[in-house]
Amino acid sequence: MPGPDHVIIGTAGHIDHGKSALVKALTGTDPDSLPEEKARGMTIELGFVFLDDPDYPKQIVFIDVPGHEKFVKTMAAGASHIDAALLVVAADEGIAVQTREHFDILRLLDVRHGLVALTKCDLVDEARLAEVTAAVRAFVAGSFLDGAPVLPVSALAGSGIAALKAALQEIGRRVPVRPDNGIFRMPIDRVFTVHGFGTVVAGTILGGTVGAGDRIAIFPEGLETRVRGVQVHGAKADRSGLGRRTALNLQDAAKDDLRRGQVAAAVGSLSPTSRLDARLDVLPCAPREIKHRDRVRLHVGTDEVMARLAIIGGRTIAPGASAPVQFVLERPTVALPGDRFVIRSFSPIVTIGGGRVLDAAPEKHKRFSGRVLEGLEKLGGTTRQAVDQMFAQSAGRPQSAADIALKLGLAGSEVAEAVSALVAEGRLVALPGETPGRFLHKSGHDRLAEGLLAAVRAYFEKNPCRPAMPYSDLRAAFLETGDAATLKLLLDASVAAGVLVRHGAEIGLAGREPRTDPAETALRAGIEGAFKAARFAAPLEDQVRLRLGLNPSVFNPALNALLRSGELVRLAPKVIYHRETLEAARTAVAGLVERHGSVTIAGLRDRLELSRKYAQAILEYFDKTGYTRRVEDRHVLAKRP
Repeated sequence: MPGPDHVIIGTAGHIDHGKSALVKALTGTDPDSLPEEKARGMTIELGFVFLDDPDYPKQIVFIDVPGHEKFVKTMAAGASHIDAALLVVAADEGIAVQTREHFDILRLLDVRHGLVALTKCDLVDEARLAEVTAAVRAFVAGSFLDGAPVLPVSALAGSGIAALKAALQEIGRRVPVRPDNGIFRMPIDRVFTVHGFGTVVAGTILGGTVGAGDRIAIFPEGLETRVRGVQVHGAKADRSGLGRRTALNLQDAAKDDLRRGQVAAAVGSLSPTSRLDARLDVLPCAPREIKHRDRVRLHVGTDEVMARLAIIGGRTIAPGASAPVQFVLERPTVALPGDRFVIRSFSPIVTIGGGRVLDAAPEKHKRFSGRVLEGLEKLGGTTRQAVDQMFAQSAGRPQSAADIALKLGLAGSEVAEAVSALVAEGRLVALPGETPGRFLHKSGHDRLAEGLLAAVRAYFEKNPCRPAMPYSDLRAAFLETGDAATLKLLLDASVAAGVLVRHGAEIGLAGREPRTDPAETALRAGIEGAFKAARFAAPLEDQVRLRLGLNPSVFNPALNALLRSGELVRLAPKVIYHRETLEAARTAVAGLVERHGSVTIAGLRDRLELSRKYAQAILEYFDKTGYTRRVEDRHVLAKRP
């Protein structure tokens, strides 16, 4: 948001209509600072001049743009983030080619405040002045300048300058505060070096603040650098914020790596993209209809990038019409939803339309999909609709309100309010126990729940004799579309609903009985018999497997099935007992405690005539399962409820 202390006003108009001379007459400073500009008598680069008035509470910042047709892209960069426009029309020439194109760009960028200055009035008579005034009023009718002041001035004679200054100050009082998402972002429109200081980038801050010592990134390249110093409106400052013209002296960035069109922003806050979804408005004066796959020049922020235009839901867009589109970029750029843009045709180079970015990181779309069209409509709607759609597009990946705020370029509080409303409506599902909270869209939640159940059923179709599915297999399949926290949420809900059941580290379908397989039954019987016959001197797993001549891929599933069913019990990593052997050990422990009040490892070893390893495994297992408890080096029966 521009603070209460300044307003940024951009000039617009045809070459030689006196924009720079008018700014100089208002401020006393010539915005044309380059030697080439002086020599040619025309503006080539953007000029920035400041108007301070001790009797006016704001500083007016002028961005003077080139009027020549060759530099329209520079004009678009300069006008991309102004608060108000000063449209300049020479009284002796009237409305000209670049007057029209600049005015179209201002409207496409959604500039909402401004006025018209009729320059060179000292060169015309009253009749001509009245004629041009009427023509200008007709030209701006129905636009943001409809009803705005049309003021005759002469930069050379000084007439009308005081009235123009007063009118601009009045506009400054009416310019609203911009929304701020609190995350630093500044499209770069100037790059230069200062002797003794190094590389400097300049632009208008669109969000957050920046100060000396801050670590920032230059996008889309992602170059990280540190801010050495800050200037705000030409004066040194500790920090700068939203809406302020700001120059940043960068500590470790080379001028050759920087250009107009890049964006200085908080590290990790932007993602380079090769696609942009947008709502495109085609100018009524466009020379022809726009066709699917047309190559265009896209101006977004201060950047210009070539792109192919994919029309969503149609094949052409007629002059004066509007449609959702996707730009397929020829090199990456960065933007946020809500950013305004302008497009110019590839050849001849003329402005043909513009609009608003809806999604800065979209997938490739099916052009005639109703679902895609509905989603784009929501992204261009209210904050609640846009938030709802962003969650829907996230599918199985939970998002926090902060995640969505970053993608939409909105304030966190605004998105949090929308999230609360969507949760109350049942359109979002919260993941329990997380701070900050994350949410799934209900549509994504339901698809994942169906997919989870389908994965379990598919497993049993392939393994009809298995009583349960290993959780590790289910987790691996699920993580292709969701995350671990979502899996827990859905699994807990399915178990609570009685659809799935847990068997230790395995998952089963409620009510399902495994198919009987004689070979599998015989295999399990052989393994069970080996452990049962061994009694207290339990063999190692590999010993049993080798004795039976089985491969691990056959032996391990059968062993796990016996452990799940309880026929075999794992006391320790390398100790497995048959359930009857374990019950015999339990009886022996109870007898020793009854006679001696407690039992030791040595006592159990002697009683059962087994090695210390097995006696220790038995007592530690009983401690762990709550049958006994350890008191120093002895074990007593635990009190039962």
